[in-house]
Amino acid sequence: MKSRLLRISGGLVVCVIGLGSLRLLLQRKTADQIRIVSRSGIASLEKIRLGGIEQWIQIRGDNRANPILLFLHSGPGFPEMPFSHVNAALEKKLVVVQWDQRGAGKSYSASIPENSMTIEQFVADTHQLTQLLLQRFGRSKLILVAHSWGSIVGALTVARYPELFEAYVGISQAVDPPESERMMYRFALETAAKQGNEKAGAELRRMGEPPYNNFADYRTMKGWVHQFRDAGYSEISPWKFAWLALASPAYSWSDLLRLALGMRFSFSHLWQEVFYRTDLLQQAPKLDVPVYFFLGRRDRTVTASAALAERYFDSLDAPKGKHLIWFENSGHWPQLEEPEKFRAVLTNELSKSILKDKQG
Repeated sequence: MKSRLLRISGGLVVCVIGLGSLRLLLQRKTADQIRIVSRSGIASLEKIRLGGIEQWIQIRGDNRANPILLFLHSGPGFPEMPFSHVNAALEKKLVVVQWDQRGAGKSYSASIPENSMTIEQFVADTHQLTQLLLQRFGRSKLILVAHSWGSIVGALTVARYPELFEAYVGISQAVDPPESERMMYRFALETAAKQGNEKAGAELRRMGEPPYNNFADYRTMKGWVHQFRDAGYSEISPWKFAWLALASPAYSWSDLLRLALGMRFSFSHLWQEVFYRTDLLQQAPKLDVPVYFFLGRRDRTVTASAALAERYFDSLDAPKGKHLIWFENSGHWPQLEEPEKFRAVLTNELSKSILKDKQG
């Protein structure tokens, strides 16, 4: 028994060492590929204070004089800084700012006051960060790009402070999570009936239509929605996310642990407000900046269904113009599922009115 335990322990040690070595190689390769070499460029990873809480931002670009793009990540609590190297080519034309929001990733801390985890506080943090960036780079406006949960915060911030933004880009735009959840429930129940899946039908009927009082029922419903996803489409896997995160030069092993802890912390404190008290049709009916929606045709997530985002787009009052771009081979993650198209469309659309004549 003792020798067997020694062999198992030895095997685990070898696996850990192997994984660590592999990660080091991946990080070095990624760092070499995305290295900023321009003397006028910027590549920083720094801690700042927003709303009384220390939070981390990454700022990268080949030329400090280029337009600023602030990215609001998904979640709640799912930072996209570990995946930002996928679209590092954007840094040739933009100064890209990735931000781990309070309670997420590098910005997670067990000392964060639970009562500060509100949408209103995230809007305040976004406003403060925007002002800090504009002051630092001597600008009057920046471009706000927001994904999923981040697009709730993003739309509300732009609606309140349009004078600070050149444009707003909502990726997998969230609109009315309570209605999205009901739509997903109906989709799962109807699909179960069509396929004769008695187990799914029984579980869904037992839970009934949302809202749910417990997270277990929410996860069960979401699981069936995932299982009934469109034929011929396979969404980005957890293994893909893990592989991309392992390759990130911006994240240490302890940061990866904080990512996992932050997801649980953020979601547990925000999901009730996000899923049951958010409706941008009512809260942000007008955005007084150029607006772009990037939607995955296969998106069936609970927070941001493509059909509801399209409905919001149609009703949105956008006096400075609005544009909807479909990503036919994407679900909830166009920037990772179709990254080449994402970069091309983003720069092409923005260049029509913003990037043109502003390049350094």
